[in-house]
Amino acid sequence: MSATFRSLRTTIPFLASNNSATNGASLAANYNVPNTVVQSLLGRLPSGTNANGTTTVNLVEPAQVYGERVTQIDMRFAKVFRFGGRRADIGVDLYNLFNTNDPAGYEQAYDYATQGASWLRPTSIVPPRFARVNVTFNF
Repeated sequence: MSATFRSLRTTIPFLASNNSATNGASLAANYNVPNTVVQSLLGRLPSGTNANGTTTVNLVEPAQVYGERVTQIDMRFAKVFRFGGRRADIGVDLYNLFNTNDPAGYEQAYDYATQGASWLRPTSIVPPRFARVNVTFNF
């Protein structure tokens, strides 16, 4: 019998396109601003863009916002049976034993039109509990 206990920060790739060093798990608030708004604020279009496009601005400093911790316990039960010079290993692996439903992914777009109404809404959860049966014969 064995068990594995994991408690990790949510591993979401950092979506902002800057060169800041992060651990890869911080969340972003990517604000897609229409270039017409940027042009009215700056007096010009951002370089390399057109008037009907958008410019992505991360509103959160890297490595400042994280998702919930993902805590999961996995178990393995196995038994070795020996008979006449042969052996059989029979086991059951149980993943996500307590069937946690922690968020594993988040919406990181801070929408201009809705003022971020869906920002940080979970987009995926930890996979549900499942079992795997193992049988190995050695002869």
